[in-house]
Amino acid sequence: MLADKPRFHQYALLVLLGAIWGSSFFLIKITLETVTPVTLTAFRLFFAFLALSALMLALGKRFPTDIQTWRRYIIIAVTGNIVPFVLISWGELHIESGLAAILMSVVPLTALIVAHFWTDDEKMSLPKIAGTLVGFTGVVLLVGPEALKGLGDSVLGQLAVAIASFCYGATSVYARKTGLVKLDPIVNGSAILLCASVMAIPMAFVLEEPLVLDPTLQSIGALICLSVVSTAIAYIILYYLLGSAGANFTALNNYLVPVFGMIWGFLFLSERYETESFIALAVILFGIIITQLGKKRRKVSGDTSLVNGKAGD
Repeated sequence: MLADKPRFHQYALLVLLGAIWGSSFFLIKITLETVTPVTLTAFRLFFAFLALSALMLALGKRFPTDIQTWRRYIIIAVTGNIVPFVLISWGELHIESGLAAILMSVVPLTALIVAHFWTDDEKMSLPKIAGTLVGFTGVVLLVGPEALKGLGDSVLGQLAVAIASFCYGATSVYARKTGLVKLDPIVNGSAILLCASVMAIPMAFVLEEPLVLDPTLQSIGALICLSVVSTAIAYIILYYLLGSAGANFTALNNYLVPVFGMIWGFLFLSERYETESFIALAVILFGIIITQLGKKRRKVSGDTSLVNGKAGD
């Protein structure tokens, strides 16, 4: 069972996850300048696996040995990595990043609905529904309602990102439902990335020609950042939060992604924003707060099961 109310460190990790993934769309755009979408996905997963498995071995952790757990890893590798990574990379070739951010903010809505029907401890409530809708409204305000005018201009590109959004939300709930989140998050991330890499690399060589590409140093640097920070490190945070705070709470990071996209633009690209952007930020934060109303904190035994390496359903 989940603790009813997330703790301060879980909110901090949620913000950090949003900050990390807030840079992903920008890094993907840079990488795609000289690297094709499936190749980007394959090597992003592979480099992330190398980084996370090195950390896992350094800490003396080991992969699970039962077949059932690995079957679940394979499912998550497909639905939570290969499919959405390829769809987002391809979709960003055809739609603006602002519209992509709005479509990706559907993840909390997906998680809310799927978790309600698929779990026993993450049912819908009025505060959750209201907060999720308020947060989504904040994302639209932040990106700009004019981004919605692009709806219909590239239906396939929009559909690709929307399906990726659904995959993320449903996969998060699946990880909780099957008990994978009770395993060590570093082990989870390493195993899933291993499965995803084994499938994605051959796919890249079949569908594209990675060896004939001539990536720039800028694209290579962006790809490494995507792999190590936006994938490997993000996975540790993701699976910890899924186990300790639940899929609904964790999915709220998707409302923070465009917020940090704005912040990174301000810090590194000298972008300037109008007052409306800060109002939108306040709306997003207000939505997150609303989702947690009515909850009471209670002590939950076994909360440390995430890091003790023991699985269970």
